[in-house]
Amino acid sequence: MIKLKRVDIMSYEKEKYFQQLQEKLEWVKYRLKMLDIIERKLYEMKEIAENASNDIGINERIELNKKVKYLESQVNALDEESRYE
Repeated sequence: MIKLKRVDIMSYEKEKYFQQLQEKLEWVKYRLKMLDIIERKLYEMKEIAENASNDIGINERIELNKKVKYLESQVNALDEESRYE
């Protein structure tokens, strides 16, 4: 039977904890990247909404609405995909 010294066990636990922290840090970086993409899409949606408030025809409004719905689905998918580790 191999006996581990207390120092070896503590070192192993520290290394394991460090690895967990590294993984969490990578997830946070990924989540921030996704949130930046989501933010850009939300600004695009805002611009579309502002354009829709101008005097435009019904067909143009329908097209703008399609774009907003598409962006909304992308935002929701990105959020869902990146929310959990």
